[in-house]
Amino acid sequence: MANLIMVAPIAPATLTASRGSGAANLLTADPKEVWLDSAAGTAATIDVDLGAVVTIDTVLLGHVYGAHADARWSISGGLDGHGEFAVMADSALRAVDSPGQAPKLTNALWHGSAVNVRYLRIALTQKAGEQPVSIGCQVIGKAFMPQYNMTWGAGRKVIDTGTATPLPDGGFAVVEGVRKGAFEWTLQDLSPEETEQLYILQLICGSTKPLLVVEDPQASPGQGYRIHYCKLVNLKSYERRNPAQTRWDLSVEDWGATEASVGGVSAVATIYNTLSNSNLRGDQVVGFIAWADELDGRLTAMEAAE
Repeated sequence: MANLIMVAPIAPATLTASRGSGAANLLTADPKEVWLDSAAGTAATIDVDLGAVVTIDTVLLGHVYGAHADARWSISGGLDGHGEFAVMADSALRAVDSPGQAPKLTNALWHGSAVNVRYLRIALTQKAGEQPVSIGCQVIGKAFMPQYNMTWGAGRKVIDTGTATPLPDGGFAVVEGVRKGAFEWTLQDLSPEETEQLYILQLICGSTKPLLVVEDPQASPGQGYRIHYCKLVNLKSYERRNPAQTRWDLSVEDWGATEASVGGVSAVATIYNTLSNSNLRGDQVVGFIAWADELDGRLTAMEAAE
């Protein structure tokens, strides 16, 4: 039985938040463009309209920054409204960390029994007294999970986008980039039906659209690093082994940096941290960020019009 899942995101028709700044950023692929909550200790809600009734079994809140170990979340949904039934009961917001690790940047993942919904309400609560969380991306969809798991030989690697040029004195001229993960694996026992499903998934995402790949969604130690908000790279042809079995080599590159590298923390979260140490009130901090976000949008529109 397989445990790897792949999810092509469903694009919401609308997405709104009960408070905070930048909810529309969750409709973009770039996880550096964030929604920033404006409070802690009480629940913020993110309401999603998927535009039609669809079947889902996976929800990701990705690039979650600053979530305390006691932060919580829950999901409800319905065919005609956001709160008709529970999709996921109240749970820990953070993915399960590797032993001894507690990175500021994490993900929140639900993967469970499939449900038919049009509307979703995601409620999340940061621990009182902590800084509000920011979220960089969301993925909602139905997972592709083959019957048989990936073969031995699958593995991760680290990509460093910086450069280190050797110097005559034996040192290096370093230009800092970011460090991020990549993952490669092979599925070699795909049925004809699974091959077709995986082909369609690749047609949807190609090598330029975001994708969610989870090596194993079980809430166990190391779950955080098994979650890849990513894009496909090095697209390859599948290989028929016999009438009932097909082999396909796949690889992805994480979209966005890890917390340990330069740029790994969202710019908005960095600004929030800086302003929070000033004499501004919390609502003034969020107001400033909203103003800066609006100004950036106007400048982008002006550049496009020129």
